[in-house]
Amino acid sequence: MNSKHCPHCNCSTGIVKIGTTSAGRQRYRCKKCNRTWVSKSHAQVLAKSIWNDLVFRNMNYNELANKYKMSERNIRRKLDLYTAPNIIPTPADVIAMDVTYFGRLWGILTVINIHSGKTLYCEPTSGYETVWDYERAIKYLRKHGVYPKAAVIDGKKGVKNMLEEYGIEVQFCQFHQLKIITQCLTRKPVLLPNIELRNIALILAHIDKKSFVSMVYGWKLRNEIWLQERSRTEDGKWGYTHRLTRRAINSLIMNLPYLFTYQESLELNIPNTNNQIEGLHSELKRRLNNHRGLKKNQKIQFARIFFSGRTEV
Repeated sequence: MNSKHCPHCNCSTGIVKIGTTSAGRQRYRCKKCNRTWVSKSHAQVLAKSIWNDLVFRNMNYNELANKYKMSERNIRRKLDLYTAPNIIPTPADVIAMDVTYFGRLWGILTVINIHSGKTLYCEPTSGYETVWDYERAIKYLRKHGVYPKAAVIDGKKGVKNMLEEYGIEVQFCQFHQLKIITQCLTRKPVLLPNIELRNIALILAHIDKKSFVSMVYGWKLRNEIWLQERSRTEDGKWGYTHRLTRRAINSLIMNLPYLFTYQESLELNIPNTNNQIEGLHSELKRRLNNHRGLKKNQKIQFARIFFSGRTEV
């Protein structure tokens, strides 16, 4: 049977057999990229099968050991024999980018095609996400001929600026904007200005940009003097009395240019949130919770296999 995918260009058609090696292993050639490769050894085939069961059938080590008639320790060794292939991106006009964390030391940055749901990029990050992590993803896409026109993000200001430099329109996730407001004002604020500001934020997804901008700046104008109030902090220093409210309104004003891109570029059909990629990350972590013994490199492989939906080499 022919190999299902070319490991070099990810093509699934035009794969032909071109003889065997001196060791008797089947050799293949891809008509699209004209590159060749050798069929997998029995150990690799077994490791691939175990990974399939681990990721897509959600089998635990005990179930895997019973199925393959070997110890759990040997199952772990077999898992190390397989290397997940790099994800080859396909053309996409609108992408979503986000990082999901595994503790404080590292996370995984994922990029998906909003319209098809296919994963275009999946690589680990060291510590907290940086602009360079996102730029590396964009460079990887462009290297493979993918030039997105718009991106949905919930990242830092520097990420927005970087994407704009690459000519990519930015849609800041409205759900995350509302979360920032809630973190600052709580779900049930007591002060009247905070109640008004939260009510304005709650209608973000149900209003046009012009009306929303008018409401935000109108609120700020009415409460300008109140926002300037100062008082002594616990350490005796003077500071703004309503620091969290200032943070909330400043966040809204800073992100205003990016909150309504989906209304301004209707032809791209941009979503106003990145809930799609958040849902994928939640499903990934739910599956990983059943395999707490995986090492970091195995978790990275698990994520690549999960997002790519295949275990070809």
